Amino acid sequence: MLSLLLLFSLANPSFAQSKIKKPNTHIYEAEPSEEKPKSFSAKVRVVRDISDEVEVFFDSDEARGAYTLPRKISGYATVLKTLQDSEKPGGPPVAVTADSEKRILSVEKGASSSGSGYKKKSQYDPGEIPDI
Repeated sequence: MLSLLLLFSLANPSFAQSKIKKPNTHIYEAEPSEEKPKSFSAKVRVVRDISDEVEVFFDSDEARGAYTLPRKISGYATVLKTLQDSEKPGGPPVAVTADSEKRILSVEKGASSSGSGYKKKSQYDPGEIPDI
């Protein structure tokens, strides 16, 4: 069977040419596109100081790996304090915006998870019928 296919491909040059894939140069000629900043909300796991920047790790599935906080970002001290507050046990999650190279562009404090946003229990016991 294989010998028949080889025989047909040698006998019919158009058949042989149709099976050869040509390289696609479109991906090399395309203009680089602008990448949008990535936003996510997560709790900070570790804030680690390195020589020129701060490395931050988040406790989230969508934010894996080390993100960097450059020292030349505007409001550096406030951003660092917000990240360190989130790192503490019971600290609130933060909303982070980062570029494609995992450099943090902005950080906003999220809602506190320590009881201020919960609903109060009903004044009635679930097993008790209220008097109307």
